[in-house]
Amino acid sequence: MEDILYCKDLYEPIEGDTAKPKDMDDEKWKRLHRKTIGHIRQWLDDSVFSHVSNETDAQVLWKKLEARYEQKMATNKAFLIRKLINMKFKEGGSIADHLNEFQSVVNQLATMKMVIEDELQALLLLSSLPNSWETLVVTMSNSAPDREEAKIGVTRDMGNPKEDHNLEESPLKKENVITVVKKGT
Repeated sequence: MEDILYCKDLYEPIEGDTAKPKDMDDEKWKRLHRKTIGHIRQWLDDSVFSHVSNETDAQVLWKKLEARYEQKMATNKAFLIRKLINMKFKEGGSIADHLNEFQSVVNQLATMKMVIEDELQALLLLSSLPNSWETLVVTMSNSAPDREEAKIGVTRDMGNPKEDHNLEESPLKKENVITVVKKGT
């Protein structure tokens, strides 16, 4: 929501009266508050709207919403961490879908100011793979000598036709290849 307010130049009222531009008269400032409040309210669920329906100060409204949702943030963080730790790739599924789901959870945590370092992400992702991927997991785990971090991603382009015969026999499919890129190279 905050991003939308910034895009629409409606963010100043949620920062308080100290953010009021010096060249703006009080009437325009009031209208900007109302416009900001109206924009925020249109995105609120009815159950939340009733708690802030009489609010006329955008900063007070914003603080009430923050307080209401901060209580749920700790629960959401715990839920997302559990989801990330317990995530398992299903045999026969798409590795790209698995990686997208994994990255989605990592991104959600990042928006809650909980950034997971690349090395930990790589380790969590490798541990989410089934036993049939053990050769890959061991290879990837040993591919970062001297404590260099490994970054894992998906590519749909093989780039090396000599490896085609190996892919047919492994859990890796030609269209879903995991690659390792060492940081700093």
